[in-house]
Amino acid sequence: MTILGLAGQTALLGVAAAFTPSLFALQILVCGGDPWKRRALAVSIGGGAAFVIVGGLMFVGFAQLPTLPGGGGDVDAVLRLLGGAILVAAAVLLFRPHPGLEHRVESDIEGYVARASTWLFLGIAFALSIKDLSSFVVLAPALHDIAVADTDVIVKAVLLVELYALALSPVLAPPLARLVFGHRADAAFGKVYAFTMSHQFQLVGGMAAVIAVYLIASGLALLF
Repeated sequence: MTILGLAGQTALLGVAAAFTPSLFALQILVCGGDPWKRRALAVSIGGGAAFVIVGGLMFVGFAQLPTLPGGGGDVDAVLRLLGGAILVAAAVLLFRPHPGLEHRVESDIEGYVARASTWLFLGIAFALSIKDLSSFVVLAPALHDIAVADTDVIVKAVLLVELYALALSPVLAPPLARLVFGHRADAAFGKVYAFTMSHQFQLVGGMAAVIAVYLIASGLALLF
């Protein structure tokens, strides 16, 4: 895969990994209230830490794989096909109605914002992020391809920054919007929060279905 192709795939999978509605909703509520800066920082650190820890372990593991004939294409194909299968199953499950669970998730998030201490937000964000299996399934092929890419360390570092900047946009974008627009962003925060909570499972299910098609198609292409 060319560097340009790798950058494009990194962007696609980074955006897909960003679909973590509960974490996004938590950060929106935090940034829509006062005080918000320390809480928003705690959410960003907690959510980012989970991605960095798990993603870092995957990246190091992929980088240690022995070089196989054909450049390890079979490993990449299996990883993509497995990830695609998991995402298909996730999409089927997520598109089923979950009214009770949707309400419980929304109540939990609003309860956190109302009662949690600043430091507890770090742990809450970490927990919401670490159990988001779909995001890690999406990150795996991108991390593998970056780890085994025949390029220098600077290019790999740039690609990793691109991947994580997009994957962590749910915790980075709301604080940035609050810094730039202040309380003028409150109305937009309210609308985005309501939409996210009302469609949280459909959003992740739609992402899972689209990326499953991409991973399965690209995995089969590598095999045949």
